[in-house]
Amino acid sequence: MTCRLISILFLTLSLSACNDSDESDPLSRVFLTFYPSAESFPSEASDQQVINFKRLLIANGVERVNVTVNQRKDAQAPLDEEQKPAYQYAVFRVSFSNSNTFDVYDENENILYTSTVFTEDNEKHFCIAIDEQEQQLIETDLPMSFPSDNSEAHQFIKHCRELYSQRNT
Repeated sequence: MTCRLISILFLTLSLSACNDSDESDPLSRVFLTFYPSAESFPSEASDQQVINFKRLLIANGVERVNVTVNQRKDAQAPLDEEQKPAYQYAVFRVSFSNSNTFDVYDENENILYTSTVFTEDNEKHFCIAIDEQEQQLIETDLPMSFPSDNSEAHQFIKHCRELYSQRNT
């Protein structure tokens, strides 16, 4: 190696070592609970029918997560064929540096909407619609944790559905 190349390499290493990059900053964290509004249900669905909503969440254009929400139009606890609480994969924790953009897609991978959280949203739990709504993220007082089981997941979703209804009445 030439002296010039060694000098440039040394300068590059010292610049990166002194750089106050975001990598050393603690990550911000939010929780997201997906929910369907009353308008999300097919018009022909009965109040007691369990509807399976599948969505795709892509965070920052890279991280892909499949979302599954099983709900009834009447917001009562959905049960599976064995009469146990229906499966829900609707609550997610997201960590990020400055911001994180979420793209939400339907089951056919058609984009529904995009929403972004920022560092000022740190340590907040948001309700996030499964379909395009006027307000995509609704701040909630749900705990900063995952539900312990499908029954509690339903309670998180039900809480979000109620918040959405209250804001739109």
